Order: sequence, then structure tokens, then C-alpha cells
Amino acid sequence: MKQIFGVPLWLMKDYLADLGAVETEPGVMRGDGWRASLRKSEPYRIGSLVVGRIEVDFTGDEATLEQLLEKLHWKTMRGGG
Repeated sequence: MKQIFGVPLWLMKDYLADLGAVETEPGVMRGDGWRASLRKSEPYRIGSLVVGRIEVDFTGDEATLEQLLEKLHWKTMRGGG
């Protein structure tokens, strides 16, 4: 399971769709050779700061997932500061 902070569930679904996935049932995205189950998680709290969090379970061929996660990494990078 991979925890992702600061990316809303709807946006993660969009990112995965951009990478070739379709939502086959609520919270389940399937791509060519991989599957992702998504769900909201409890927000992460640091003092008064609250950061949204989702959990994603990826399954599939290891090489396929490695390529997928590399592409997803670039989509989820956040600038700031």
C-alpha cells in the first residue's frame, strides 16, 4: 500500500486515467497490466495543519508497475516554497 499526501482522490483518478486506466468499479482503476485500488484515508495532522491523504494499492507485473510509478511520480510532484 502506498500513502499519497496532498493529492485528492479525484485528481489521482485523473492522473491514472491519463496513464491509460479506466475505472472498472468505484475506487478501482485498471490499466494495461496493472490495477490500482484507491481510497481516502484519515488526513495527516501536524499541529493546526491538515493534509489530505489517500491510500493506493497497486498490483501487476513488477516491471510494468515500475514504469507506471515513474510516470506517476512526475504527475504528483508539487512545487512550492
